[in-house]
Amino acid sequence: MILKSLARRLLAALLLLAPAFAPAQTRVPWTTSRIQGTPEPPLPYRVERAFPNLTFTKPVEAATLPGTDRMVLIEEQGKAFSFRATEGVEQAEPFAEFKQFDPEVRSSYALTFHPKFAENRFIFVFLVRELHGKKNRENGTSIVRFRVNEANPPQVDIASGKVIFSWLAGGHNGGNLRFGPDGMLYIGAGDGGSADPADGLVSGQDLSKGLSSVFRIDVDHPESGLTYRIPKDNPFVTTPNARGEVWAYGLRNPWRLSFDPKSGELYVGDVGWELWEMIYRIQRGGNYGWSITEGSKQDVRPDRLRGPTPILPPLVAHSHEEAASITGGEFYYGKRLPELAGAYIYCDYQMGTFWSLRAQGDKVIESRELCHSTLMCAGFGITPDNELIITDHASGGLFRLGKNPDAGKKTNFPRKLSETGLFASAAKQTPAPGVLPYLINAPRWADHATAERWAAVPERQGITLAEKEMGILPANRWVFPKDSVLAKTYSLELERGNPATRRRIETQVLHHDGLQWGAYSYRWNDAQTDAELVPARGDEAVFRVKDAAAPGGERQQKWRFFSRVECLRCHNPWDNYAPGFSLVQLDRVTPEATGRQIDLMTRLGLTPPEPKFTDPFGPHGTLEVRARSYLHANCGTCHRFNGGGAVPAFMNIEKELKESRLLHASPSRGDLGLADARVIAPGDPERSVLLYRMATEGRGHMPYLGGKLVDDRGLILVRDWIAKMKESWKDGSAATRAQRDAERTALAKLKTGDAAQLDPLLASASGAFGVALALADGSLTGALRTQAIAKGSALLDPLRRDLFDRFLPESQRRQVLGDNFQPEALLARKGDAARGKVLFAAVCAACHRVNSEGTDFGPDLSHIAKKWNRPGLLEQIRYPSKTIDPQWQLTTVELTNKESKSGFLLAQTPTDLSLKMAGGELAKIPAKEIASTRTERISLMPEGLLQSLTAAEAADLLEFLSALQ
Repeated sequence: MILKSLARRLLAALLLLAPAFAPAQTRVPWTTSRIQGTPEPPLPYRVERAFPNLTFTKPVEAATLPGTDRMVLIEEQGKAFSFRATEGVEQAEPFAEFKQFDPEVRSSYALTFHPKFAENRFIFVFLVRELHGKKNRENGTSIVRFRVNEANPPQVDIASGKVIFSWLAGGHNGGNLRFGPDGMLYIGAGDGGSADPADGLVSGQDLSKGLSSVFRIDVDHPESGLTYRIPKDNPFVTTPNARGEVWAYGLRNPWRLSFDPKSGELYVGDVGWELWEMIYRIQRGGNYGWSITEGSKQDVRPDRLRGPTPILPPLVAHSHEEAASITGGEFYYGKRLPELAGAYIYCDYQMGTFWSLRAQGDKVIESRELCHSTLMCAGFGITPDNELIITDHASGGLFRLGKNPDAGKKTNFPRKLSETGLFASAAKQTPAPGVLPYLINAPRWADHATAERWAAVPERQGITLAEKEMGILPANRWVFPKDSVLAKTYSLELERGNPATRRRIETQVLHHDGLQWGAYSYRWNDAQTDAELVPARGDEAVFRVKDAAAPGGERQQKWRFFSRVECLRCHNPWDNYAPGFSLVQLDRVTPEATGRQIDLMTRLGLTPPEPKFTDPFGPHGTLEVRARSYLHANCGTCHRFNGGGAVPAFMNIEKELKESRLLHASPSRGDLGLADARVIAPGDPERSVLLYRMATEGRGHMPYLGGKLVDDRGLILVRDWIAKMKESWKDGSAATRAQRDAERTALAKLKTGDAAQLDPLLASASGAFGVALALADGSLTGALRTQAIAKGSALLDPLRRDLFDRFLPESQRRQVLGDNFQPEALLARKGDAARGKVLFAAVCAACHRVNSEGTDFGPDLSHIAKKWNRPGLLEQIRYPSKTIDPQWQLTTVELTNKESKSGFLLAQTPTDLSLKMAGGELAKIPAKEIASTRTERISLMPEGLLQSLTAAEAADLLEFLSALQ
C-alpha cells in the first residue's frame, strides 16, 4: 500500500543533505539490504592506484622520458610535469608551461618523443590554440616541436618551440601522435566539427580538407618551404585535390593511437556519434566510413560523396549500451600481468570499463571485458619498466590494472525477492524499515499494468549533489550512495476494474554498486508468495485478461521481462541512470504535503524547479506541457541525444520544441502510406507519423521497448496537442491539402451518423487514421462503430488494417504471421495466384506496375520472377532495404525556400534536376532553387508488410509474383 504523507517522508529520508535536516523519528535506517555485487562472477581485474602521492589536474597522457627512470605527464590545460617512476615518489616537478609558447593555448592533448631523442632531445606536443579567445582557429590545432634540456630535473626549452604541422582547431580535433616503426610521425585528426550536426564541415570523406584523418609525415627531412616532408609512398600523393599527408581517413574523432612494438600494427580508438564506439586497425589508404556510416553499423549520411577507397569495418564496435566515449589504448608487454602479454588494452572514458583485444590482421582472436571502474580514463602511459598506467581525467590520479582476488567467485546476489532485504514481507509487499515508497508524475504506459515504487538508501545516508561536471554528466546531478536501490512492482488486473483480480507480475530492481547501475527483474510465482530472478536474457509471459472495453470482452496480453541489456538502454548515463527518480518526476503536489516537493528541494540547495513537467493526465499544466510530459516518459529515453533512437528527433522535455526535429520533419523510417507525411504535421494529426505509430499495434508501433498495446488516453492527449497547433501547409502539396479538407468534412459527417462517408475515408491512409482515432475517443458508437471496425479490419492494406484490428474480439482477429514466422514453412505452402493478384492490387499497386496495371512509380514487376526465385522474392519483401538498385534509391532535394521534394532521380544537369515523385508525378527543379540533395539508403517500401498478412495471404502473394516471368 502506498503510504500517505509521501512527499514529506521521502524528502526527509532521502534528499536532505545533512543529518540536521532529518529528524530521527522520520528516518529509519535501512539495515537489511542483501543486494550487493551482481548475479555474475566478478571480472578478472580491478584498478589500483599507482604513484599514490601524485595528483594532477585533468591529466590526459603520460610517457617515459627515453633513457631515464622518469615519466612525463601532460595535463589538458597546457601544463606538463615529470616525476621519477618509483612507487614512493613524493612529488612531480614542472616540465613545461605551454602557454608561455602561445598565451592562447587552450588544450594540450598528447606528447611523444623522437626515436632519436638521445641525440636530438626532441619532444613533439599536440596543442590546440585559440585566436583572441575564440575557437575554430584556422591552423589552430598544431604539432609543436620542442627541445628538452639536460637539467636535473629536465624541462622543456620553450624558446625552442617550432610549429611543424597544423590544421583547423574546431570541436573534434583528434588527440594523439606517435612515431611509427618506419620513423614517420603519425597524427590523429578529427572532423573539426561538434556533436551535432554530424560532420558539419562535411570533412569525413573529403581528402582535400585535411581533417578526419591519420596523417603521416617525415619530420626529419623537410621539403623546401615546409617544416616536414610528405613521404612519396603515402597513398594519396597523386590523387587530385587530396592532401598528400593523409595516410587513412573517415574517422570522426580519433582519440589515442598506438603501434604494437612487435608487429608494427597501428590501432586507433575513434569516438563515435550516437550509437557506437570503435577500435580500428589502420591500414594504408584505409577509409573508416565517417560520416557515411558510424562504425559500419548504422548509416549517418549515406547520401554524401564517398572517398576513393572502400569503407573498412572496425575490429571492435561497442554500442552505447556499454560505452559512450572510447579511449584508444596500448599494447601490453609488461611482467606484472603476463597473461595479458601482447593484448591491446583500452577503455571507455564515460563508463570506466576496460577491455583487452587480440587480433591477427582483421580477425579478432579475443575480445573480453577486464574490469569496471569509476575512472574517466583519458589516456595511458608506458612506464620505464614497460608497465601500463592509466590517467584518470576526473580525479587527477594515476592507476594501473591489478588482479581481482574475487574474480570468478560465486556471488550471493539474491535469487528471490524475499532475499533482497527490501521487504519485511515480500508476499504482502510490506517494505522493510528504511525502505520508503514514492510517487512520480508521469509513469510509462505499461499495457494497463500499474506500479508501486520504493527507494532505499543504506543506513541514514542521503542522496547528494555533484559539485562538478563529469564528462556528459552535469553538475548538480543526483549522486546515489553505494548500494542504493530503486524498486518497482508491476501488477495487472486479470479482470479490468476488479481489484480482487490484481496479480503481481514483475518487480524491477535498480542497484547502484558504487560504480554503476545494474538492472534486474524478478518474476512473481503463481502463488503470489515470492518472485524469482529472471535470467539475464529476459523472458516472456502471456495472460488472458477480461476487459469489457476489449472486443469480445477478453484479450490475450503478452508481457516482456526485459533483458538486463534492454533495461540499460533507458537507464543510461545520458539520463543519470534513473529517469523515473528525478526532480521532474518527483515534482508532485499532494493534499498532505506542506507545499510542493520541488520548492523544498530548492530550499535545500538542489537544482531549480522544473515547471515544464507534470502529470500528463492531471489538472496542472498546459496541453503542450502534458503531451510533452507523456512523450518524455514514454519516448524520451531513446529519442534524445545519444539515447539510441534510430530517428533524428528529440522527445525529452529538456529540448526546446523548435529544436526537437519533430515539427514539419519528414519521417526517416517510412511514411506509413500518409500523403505528405511528417513526424508531426502541426494542426493535422492524421498526417503525423508519430501519432500513427502510437495508434497501431502492428508493424511500426512505438514505443519499441515497453507497452505493446495502444494507450488510448495518451493517444488522444497527443492528438489533441497536435490538432491545437497552428496549421501550416508550407510542407504539403495543394493536392494533399484539398484531400485533407475533404476528409475532415467527411469525418465530421461520419461522426453525426452519415455512414456513406465511411468507404471514402477508408480509401486513404489519413482518412482511415481519422476513423481509427474516432473509434479510440468514442466518437463512433453503436451500429456505426461496429460497421467501421468491420470494414477497417477487412482492408487489404495491412498498414491501414492494423489500425482497426485491435478493436475486434480476440476470437475474430486474423491470425497473422507476426514478427517471427518461419520462412521455410511459408515457402512450402501452396498459394493461389488469382487471390494473390487481388492482394497485389490492394497492397502493392500504389507504387508498382504489372503488365501496365498499377502506378508507374517504383520498379515495374511484370517480369520480376526472372530476377528472383521464390525464396529471393520472400527475402526482398522481408528486407526491402537489403539490396536497392541505385535507380530506386530515394533522393531528397532541399530547396532554397526551405521546402523539400522527394522521389527517384531521373536526370540531373547543370541547369535542373528531374524527379519522379509519389503517384508518378514528374518534377523538374531548376538548379538555382536547389540548396542540397541527399540519397537515402532505406527503401521506400516499408519493412514488415508480411507481418500483418495471414500465412495464406502471404503464400498467395508469393504465388502471384513467382508467376511473373
